[in-house]
Amino acid sequence: MSRNGRYMLLRNEGELWYYALAENKSRPYIQGRWLVRSAQFSPDSTWIAYSTNETGNWEVYVSPFPNASSKWQVSHGGGEEPRWRQDGKELFYLSPQGKLMVASVKMGESFEALTPVPLFQTRRRQKISSQDVFTYAVAENGNKFLFNSVVEQKEAQPLSIIMNWKSALEK
Repeated sequence: MSRNGRYMLLRNEGELWYYALAENKSRPYIQGRWLVRSAQFSPDSTWIAYSTNETGNWEVYVSPFPNASSKWQVSHGGGEEPRWRQDGKELFYLSPQGKLMVASVKMGESFEALTPVPLFQTRRRQKISSQDVFTYAVAENGNKFLFNSVVEQKEAQPLSIIMNWKSALEK
């Protein structure tokens, strides 16, 4: 969903579409023989970051919105799950080796991304389904991250579910 609440991104058979809420109408954004996933609006809703496999490897690109007339490649050597910092000055993504990468960006009439640098190695879990789009979240200032990661605990306690717990409180 765009931050201004006017648009929603949709995947349709591997293509990327957007839905204009005021018009109650969906339109294609990126179509082709390749797949597009993990798309996200920039904070000002004028750009979209997404990953596509059009080169044979998953890479992160940015295109203007609502017309994807041009694109800028942000990742080099692979990348998925692009996420914007809230002020739009940085774009994060995951490398194929599981490193969280960051590229400083400048947006305006045009788009510019500096060379991405690794921040740290992640231990993210495998995606569960094609609907499992993002495995991490970025704090507003870009200084903290929340990952859905693998936990290796050999003696994990079993999950206990307490049913009708309200009645136990009343006693």
